[in-house]
Amino acid sequence: MSTEGNAAQSRPVVCVSATIKDAVEPDIAEFRIRFEWHGQSQEACTKQYSEDVRCAQDALRKLGLEDELKVSGFTSYANRSRRGRTITGYEYVARGVLRLKRVEHDIPAVWTALAKSGIKATINVYFSLEDEDAEEAKLLGTAVGKARSSAEALAAAAGKRLGDVRQIRYKRYDGAFGAAPGSLPFCARSEAEEDLPDLNPEPIEIECSVDVDWWLE
Repeated sequence: MSTEGNAAQSRPVVCVSATIKDAVEPDIAEFRIRFEWHGQSQEACTKQYSEDVRCAQDALRKLGLEDELKVSGFTSYANRSRRGRTITGYEYVARGVLRLKRVEHDIPAVWTALAKSGIKATINVYFSLEDEDAEEAKLLGTAVGKARSSAEALAAAAGKRLGDVRQIRYKRYDGAFGAAPGSLPFCARSEAEEDLPDLNPEPIEIECSVDVDWWLE
């Protein structure tokens, strides 16, 4: 073992942990639309699907958002009797997503427009953060700063001076940047247009922890 290695191992180290929590207002509202309908034929399902998409786009066109609706996953299949011998009808499902910045759009107006459009669908709204990394960076800077303040106090109490960082360990809590708790999902059949949900979500609680080791001099 080298002399240099022995010297490094003998140097004193101070280890400090810090956890930072914050509550951030979600800036993204994502409308998730599940188009669904039962009909007597696949042709009828395809026709209804086209009509539902057209109605949704027409409703959003009044708000200048028709191009923001992304639709995918159209599937049509037969419903059968319990024994599986008789086709009792057909059903179609498809997905629609409308992702909007809350500061730029009237979210209740979008909900109302979709609810009044006459589409055969279930509407859900989810809230989230557009830039999770930026919010995480803010927390990290605060957490490391908090740890450093504690480390400096400990070093001074021991008659030492804080040196360079030896090691940093970091933990980001799962789900910390997920949907706003208590505010989603909002589910309603589009026919129930008078039942406007509370579209003012709770702040999203975020949290991260750091363990920082400093050399003492």
